[in-house]
Amino acid sequence: MEIRLKKSLKGFKSYSPDKTDYTFRLNANESPFEYKDMIKVALLEKKSSIASVNLNKINNQLNLNRYPDPLQLELKKDILNFYSLKKGQVLLGNGSDELILNLLLTLTGKSSKVLYLEPSFSMYKILTKGLGLKGVSVSLTSEFKLNTQKVLKKIDAHDPDIIFIASPNNPTGNSFEKEEILKIIKYSKGLVVVDEAYSDYSNTSCISLLKQNKNLLIMKTMSKVGFAGIRLGFILGDKRLIDSIENIRLPYNISAFSQLVAGSFFKDASAINPQLKVIKEQRSIVSKYMKDFPDLKVFPSDSNFILIKLKKAVQLFNFLKSKDLIVKSFPKDKLLGNCLRITVGSPRDNKKFMSLLSSFFNK
Repeated sequence: MEIRLKKSLKGFKSYSPDKTDYTFRLNANESPFEYKDMIKVALLEKKSSIASVNLNKINNQLNLNRYPDPLQLELKKDILNFYSLKKGQVLLGNGSDELILNLLLTLTGKSSKVLYLEPSFSMYKILTKGLGLKGVSVSLTSEFKLNTQKVLKKIDAHDPDIIFIASPNNPTGNSFEKEEILKIIKYSKGLVVVDEAYSDYSNTSCISLLKQNKNLLIMKTMSKVGFAGIRLGFILGDKRLIDSIENIRLPYNISAFSQLVAGSFFKDASAINPQLKVIKEQRSIVSKYMKDFPDLKVFPSDSNFILIKLKKAVQLFNFLKSKDLIVKSFPKDKLLGNCLRITVGSPRDNKKFMSLLSSFFNK
């Protein structure tokens, strides 16, 4: 039988996650902190050892024999209260990837073109190509800053249905000026999606722009602040846009467990503030340490990771792996040649990384 593969998928290469069998994992921008107390309270409403949680008790708490709330009403209410938004202004997804997919499936009905920056989060480009849509890329400057005028010219030429802007940007780590983003929002006839996956580590957000800009959506995730395992992303924005995407959302896409833990978080999100503070402090320590190496270029970061550039990037990457520590490399990305991305881990993780870096350079 001949496989009737879509034309857009011929030669298609999907996202390939790194292996996880390393003691020191500084490659995936995960938080090094676990919030077991929060999860224990969410599960049992009392403090007890998570290892001794009885499955029957969990089943009674979550009704695991039943489908989760398909409308996610309680969690949505908690999120809307947290961001001071109105009913209907939030959409939940099984991670940001599902949200990007649903955006592309629903809101690309005129030009079928999608504009994204490069380098940036790879799933914008991967899913655009996978769905057979036309991708329009705009390169950042040599210092990975936003070239607003170039973006506006591309809008004139292509009238994209959707524009993706990650701020702070992944993998470069920097935030873009809110005024520059606003220019793009005002100029675009289509939808602008600002991906704020790493905003908890920065001092900027575009949420305040939602009220006056109906073509703006803000995308967020719980993955970068310590809850990657529950796969919970969400979009904030105008109710009409949210309703349009909601029409294609798969039923029961958010598990009962994820809804319960996320709800507990948004009832008291300040619980993670001490950990966020530690990561920001560690980011400064690691950045400052790396700047002492003349062979390293260290880019500024508003995120929980740091991008560096060096001629011996491949050698350093392989050396770290040989010592049971993995960072993120970009061997096939021309715009990120000789770059590595280092997640800011726990003080123990970061100390190990800095020690290995010194060993590599024989400092």
